[in-house]
Amino acid sequence: MWVLATIVLVIVVAIITVVGAQQRSLAADRVTDLLRALGDDGIRPATVEKGIDRLEARLLGAELDRAGVVVQLTSALHRITTGAVVVNADGSELFRNDAAQPYAAGRHGDAVVEESIRARLNEALHGKTGDEELSLHGPPERNLYVVGQPLIERGELVGAIALVDDVTEQYRVDAVRRDFVANVSHELRTPVGALSLLTETLIGEQDPEIIERFAGRIHDETVRLAHLIDHLLALSHIDGGVREMQMVDVTELVAQATATCREHANVNQQQLSVEISQDVSVLGDQTQLTSAVTNLVANAVKYTPEEGTIDVRVVVHGREVAITVEDTGDGIAQKDQHRVFERFYRVDRGRSSDTGGTGLGLSIVRHVAANHGGRVELVSQEGVGSTFSLILPIAPETEPSESLSSADSTDG
Repeated sequence: MWVLATIVLVIVVAIITVVGAQQRSLAADRVTDLLRALGDDGIRPATVEKGIDRLEARLLGAELDRAGVVVQLTSALHRITTGAVVVNADGSELFRNDAAQPYAAGRHGDAVVEESIRARLNEALHGKTGDEELSLHGPPERNLYVVGQPLIERGELVGAIALVDDVTEQYRVDAVRRDFVANVSHELRTPVGALSLLTETLIGEQDPEIIERFAGRIHDETVRLAHLIDHLLALSHIDGGVREMQMVDVTELVAQATATCREHANVNQQQLSVEISQDVSVLGDQTQLTSAVTNLVANAVKYTPEEGTIDVRVVVHGREVAITVEDTGDGIAQKDQHRVFERFYRVDRGRSSDTGGTGLGLSIVRHVAANHGGRVELVSQEGVGSTFSLILPIAPETEPSESLSSADSTDG
């Protein structure tokens, strides 16, 4: 009996929701008459009205909850970076999120994307799932992936959805990875091939002069190969970001880097000087920062002619410290300056091979700067020299102090 009464109440509430509150009293009377006809004379109209009130409130609350969920889902769809377009079974557009809006009235590349969206939706409305990759030449160049899928409910096609995903960054990363593997293979093949040829030539050789000359070349190629492997390992470590943050004294950092390169500078009769205007500290990875500064100084020594000069300076500008390395080398042409920080890029490949360069040193410097919230800058003029600046933020809890280190000049 109560189950039947509950069912009747639910039906009445549904009717009241549609026809309006003015029918509440009439509906309550009808429910009371129905229950009495079923043999329950103990039901009072006031009780039935209260029951209707409670059920109506529950149903209204449920509708509000569902409406809130719809609003949240719609807001979320507008915030995602993937474009989404939904149509009903006759192809009328029901929804388009913010990411897909530019395609609707777009020109040039966006018009091509909109055409692909419509084609994928048309396929989906015929029950087919289709996709397409678009390469837009821009500028800027973009790679997009468009997919359309049918929307089926209880075995019936009720609409279709098309999604547009910007995969430009993924394409760029894949291209960098392919180029990196190709470059590593090429760079490793050169010293390995040279070692193979030199050792084959030495087999059975009896002339001591030839053996000594070829052994020296084998040693040079081995050192070059070791440098390449060291740089690859360093780059792999740096790509993982900063793993151990600590206070790094810039004065000590520069001292370690210049000490590593000073012997080579002395052999070349180069003047390597250090000037530190203020003593400051930065927050970061000691190993990475030492590697970056060492690479800058080593490059300057490597590409500066004999009896040239290399000046290392530490200058504070506001809340940043600049570690600059200035040389009197050949300089870098304007057309090459924006590429020298790329992996394996060399301005003069023949000369780099002679000096044992791997083409990774400046790439390491750029990655270290990025890992520490800094940057690297280059000013160069052919025939005059180059100045590289590693600019880093000063550690927040430290303040620049007065000069603690004067110019330290060592002549070769």
